Amino acid sequence: YSRKAIINLTTSGFTVLAWDYDASLAPPRIDSIVNAADLRQPVAPGGLITLFGNNLSAINAATKEMPLPTALGETCLTANGVPMPMLFVSPGQINAQLPFQVDGNATLILRTPGGVSDNFNLTISPVAPSIFHSGTAGPISNLPTIYRSNSSLVTISNPIHRGETITIYLTGLGKTWPSVETGMPAPADPPAASLVAPTVTLGGVSLDVKFAGLAPGQVGVYRIDAGVPITISTGLSIPLLISQGGSTTSVEVRVVE
Repeated sequence: YSRKAIINLTTSGFTVLAWDYDASLAPPRIDSIVNAADLRQPVAPGGLITLFGNNLSAINAATKEMPLPTALGETCLTANGVPMPMLFVSPGQINAQLPFQVDGNATLILRTPGGVSDNFNLTISPVAPSIFHSGTAGPISNLPTIYRSNSSLVTISNPIHRGETITIYLTGLGKTWPSVETGMPAPADPPAASLVAPTVTLGGVSLDVKFAGLAPGQVGVYRIDAGVPITISTGLSIPLLISQGGSTTSVEVRVVE
């Protein structure tokens, strides 16, 4: 009577089913794909990406399992037929890692219990540096993930100092040597360095890049360690620019003596 359940009564007992137990599931639809760092294009092999759309998964699910699974919450994503490791799935968003072996023009397809998505055509660049904006300091969020020598996040009240080394966390620096299998955490010894070396400038002055490659123990996360000259200009909004293979990304930071 309440239309909350269907009850089937027989001589052997009864069965209770949800009122909508036989409702069909809608097929998934991919609307857009961006890098997971600053939610923009382009994207690169081995980098972390974010999918937006509808009916991408029947549930919310996240994992820290290593290596990352290629099926999560009964959802499976492929790029040119290659299964993609996933970190998070939900009805409207998926976070995943692009396979290192797929670049150029690629076709992504998502499979769920509701069906198969239409082909989503994507151009994957060899490199696409993008700084994560997931840093938090008190009530302030969405800060660039740039850290000082003391491992503290760079903020207006905790600026970069002349002569120190900064660490930048980002994605999209492309293939590395030694190579790392997709979905696997990056090694520490030896570390996986990017094949295409990036350049870093602060206020137009080149920094000494000590390392650029996958962050040890992480999947799809890269780091750049760079030394700041003692002659660098100081100021409240100094542009920090990363260039690699014709692709650039930049943020503004405070620099003091």
